[in-house]
Amino acid sequence: MTPDITLYFCKRTRAFVPRWLLEEIGIPYRTATVRLDRGEHKTAQFRQVNSMGKVPALTDGDGVVSETPAICLLLADRYAPGTLAPAIEDEDRGAYLRWMVFATAVFEPAIYLDEPQDEASASGRGWGRRADVLAAIETALAAGPYLLGQRFTAADVMLGGLLSIALFNHRIADPPASLIAYDRRLSARPAYRRAAQATWG
Repeated sequence: MTPDITLYFCKRTRAFVPRWLLEEIGIPYRTATVRLDRGEHKTAQFRQVNSMGKVPALTDGDGVVSETPAICLLLADRYAPGTLAPAIEDEDRGAYLRWMVFATAVFEPAIYLDEPQDEASASGRGWGRRADVLAAIETALAAGPYLLGQRFTAADVMLGGLLSIALFNHRIADPPASLIAYDRRLSARPAYRRAAQATWG
């Protein structure tokens, strides 16, 4: 059965990430452009899709999902099981889930929020210090070109997409060479380039 997928999308936003994943999977999908500059994301109609009034969001048939990691988990499990999404019984499944969640629960807040100077305040943050977050990614990449070693998965799309955005916006001072190299590997992928052209071009 042909998928009935609509990605609610806006240029120059994190909607780049699920669009890249859809291109990697290679299934047909539509985009519904939401004009943030016109306030279309705050309308009652769009809030029926995402009550937070944010993009991306996605419909698949009658199902609706928002939050980028949730969208990517759904798409990879439903349309690329065993390839872009390790199977539940696969020994890589735990690491895969870790990096999918890490992308927005750990990486983004560590990169975009100011770090407290006192140790007590820093220890109360669930995502840890920025330097430790970047070091964790570097450690994962030491085993191979991707987060799971030689295996490219949707976790690379999820975390790698947000890393690309952070590097583009100069949110990481003196980024480690290994992360720059990782970003270059990802951005050379044809699916990445198609999604990037649609999002940033």
